Amino acid sequence: MSQPLPQEPDHQHESAEDAAHIMRGIARRMTPPVGAAFTSHLLYTLGLMRIVGEVEGAAAVDRAGTGKIHRSGQARADDTIAYFQHWVRHGAASPQAAVSIDRVQRMHVHYARSYPFSHETYVHGIALFTLLSDEILTLAGINAFTGREKAAQVQHWRAIGARMNIRDLPTTWTGMQQALRDYEQSPQWYRPTPAGRRSAEALIHQFNHRWLPRPLHRLGRAVLLSLHHDHVLAAIGQDPPPAYLVRLTRRALRIAYAAQIRLATR
Repeated sequence: MSQPLPQEPDHQHESAEDAAHIMRGIARRMTPPVGAAFTSHLLYTLGLMRIVGEVEGAAAVDRAGTGKIHRSGQARADDTIAYFQHWVRHGAASPQAAVSIDRVQRMHVHYARSYPFSHETYVHGIALFTLLSDEILTLAGINAFTGREKAAQVQHWRAIGARMNIRDLPTTWTGMQQALRDYEQSPQWYRPTPAGRRSAEALIHQFNHRWLPRPLHRLGRAVLLSLHHDHVLAAIGQDPPPAYLVRLTRRALRIAYAAQIRLATR
């Protein structure tokens, strides 16, 4: 088990309405005026690549090579992105979000008959989605969120998890970080599998096919892999890109993020 993370300062618990307002503000700040669809698909791809490092998550996504990620990968991406954006737009505790969260939960229950998830894996998923943007940006040396924004992201994803009947979720940002680290450091839960490697390859192929001409597909692969931690790459059966490409990718992300923040604050 990893060492406990330092305790964060206390932040006042927001109302559901205030937390939703903060989440919408984060989304506006992080979404470029040009390339919003690209950014959303990049986040989806990076997030699901990390999910398929899970032994259980990889099996459920891959389904022995017959999963939707292989049959209709672009539609799966669009559906997932639409759900996530809907929850931010309306607020995770809203009646509108409840309807779509319940729909997702019914899908989980259906597939769990063949690919059951442990409680630990459900908690890992909520922790990952809470932290995903920060995990990516931190790799590039970007400190993107205030304490209040971190607390709102925790509240947002805790509300979604509670609606899905996931119990004992961490209540703080550092608690989410600890849950993420503990899970991903345990080979019981997080390790290389054929299903994880197949799924990661499918995600890389789909991202490249959607956004890049074929001559740039090797570069697209390197960019995606440069935005993961080494332990995630190991779990999804991918070798780290050359160090110079990792540095260039993360520097480019810093530049793009700084430009987006300037545009968003005009």
